[in-house]
Amino acid sequence: MGLSNFKDISMKGQILSKKLQNTINRREALRQGFAGAAGLASTSLFATEAKSKTASKRPNVIIFHTDDQDFNTIGCYGANALTPHIDSLANTGIRFDRGYTTTGVCTASRYALITGQYPGRCRTGSFLKTFPKNVPTEVHFNTAIVDGQHNIASVMQKAGYATGFVGKAGALGGVDGSRMKKYNTTGAWNYSENDIDPKDPEITAILSHNHDVKREGIKTRGFDYAEAITTNPENFRSRNLNYHNPEWITDRALTFIEDSSDKPFFLYMNHTLHHIPHPQESLLYGDPLMTHEGYLDEVPDCMPSRQEIYDRVVSEGYPPETAYMTWLDESLGALLKKLGELKLTDDTMIIFFSDNNVPAKGTNYEDGARVPCIIKYPACVAGAQESSRLVINIDFAPTIFDACGITPPDDMHIDGKNLMPMLTGEKEKIHDEVFLEIGWTRCVVTERWKYLALRWPESAMELKERKKALPGFKFIYHSRALEPHQHNALLWHPAFFSQDQLYDMSNDPHETSNLSEMPKHAVVLNDMKDRMKNWLNTFDNPFGEFTD
Repeated sequence: MGLSNFKDISMKGQILSKKLQNTINRREALRQGFAGAAGLASTSLFATEAKSKTASKRPNVIIFHTDDQDFNTIGCYGANALTPHIDSLANTGIRFDRGYTTTGVCTASRYALITGQYPGRCRTGSFLKTFPKNVPTEVHFNTAIVDGQHNIASVMQKAGYATGFVGKAGALGGVDGSRMKKYNTTGAWNYSENDIDPKDPEITAILSHNHDVKREGIKTRGFDYAEAITTNPENFRSRNLNYHNPEWITDRALTFIEDSSDKPFFLYMNHTLHHIPHPQESLLYGDPLMTHEGYLDEVPDCMPSRQEIYDRVVSEGYPPETAYMTWLDESLGALLKKLGELKLTDDTMIIFFSDNNVPAKGTNYEDGARVPCIIKYPACVAGAQESSRLVINIDFAPTIFDACGITPPDDMHIDGKNLMPMLTGEKEKIHDEVFLEIGWTRCVVTERWKYLALRWPESAMELKERKKALPGFKFIYHSRALEPHQHNALLWHPAFFSQDQLYDMSNDPHETSNLSEMPKHAVVLNDMKDRMKNWLNTFDNPFGEFTD
């Protein structure tokens, strides 16, 4: 069945009918990542001979950052999905089964990745005003880079790299909102068929103007090139713009690679897939000429057509409703093809990472904070490796700097650790534990244990009283953000509201049995609390009894 005659009601029906099975498959993929109850580290395979840490020349670096992508959408993580290009990264690089984001929500996760530091260290005026030093921070969508703050792009730019950005801007900031023009005069979340139409030249002119303003802002963050700049499609408050367009983002990324191929480059590529609106609807019904920069003159010729992608998925026997997974994969395929044509494959490090997981998005549970992570760097890193060692997104900055021979500025605070010794086989692991934060919870994860602390401040109690008079969710969760996701997590995690939660990840990967009150685990609990205290005392703001 082709795109042109695939009925709307049929498509939506298939998506809904698969919802429960997808959830089961997703959680099973999570479980498989903890294979080997006798010791999680035993699944780390470094059988191939380690390569030299030093490449013949400074590598190019591409961060391929996806949105709301979980394990159940990638073939090499066990999904029933056609993703050959992502799978090829795993076959020629290292696939991490225990990759974490500092914070299971997009904005803060992106802040952590590009700066190498925890979002709780954010220094925007609004963040500092809301959370002065005597007030616990509540990290969610409220973090952004401030003017002059060091990040991967700005440091690499000063080191002589060409730096490029495409896609979802996330936490970069820098945009002068006063210069943005309005195109939706109602200001409402209006998705009606009669909404604004980018085919109208006046509307495209407004979108193009706003895109120019965003471009200028992002360039102040250390980027020489900034194109296809967008946010979540639904934020445009227009039915006509409420679609994904990965071809637009991919085309602009390829242009940067071509223009920068004569010098080392850093490309930060941010897709909006697989965020809402459901990507399958965009694949089936979206107009590839419709972008958040305006209406294009022609469809970018950089990927197979949407019809071809859908037909291939069906012809190869994959579920039709997984075609959007292949759609994203083809974007990566276009990049890999371009690198091959320019003979840059061996000298390019590619980091594939999702900003957060989906089922428990907005929490520190595995379903929210543990994400797909693959690193490929043929010049230095042997391929076909799988690792269950701990890695986290703040590690990417120091890893990239080391691979590129760059010394970061003395005043750049980096919380992450350099992964290069582990990637090259010189060390077996880098982390004894990783620390996570979101909302009113903090978390420490070791290879076997996970400790989560929930401490509601006075502001949360005040919110609880206000919610009694409001429609909708009456609970206060782990954060005031993403309550529908957290409500799902509440149903899956019986100890959701417990102040102290201790999980044995080797035997309980779904975090269903809280061991914090069992006397035989008291030593482990105290050790995990001590680890958390050590982390929390590096921050300026208090958190419960853990900070001095």
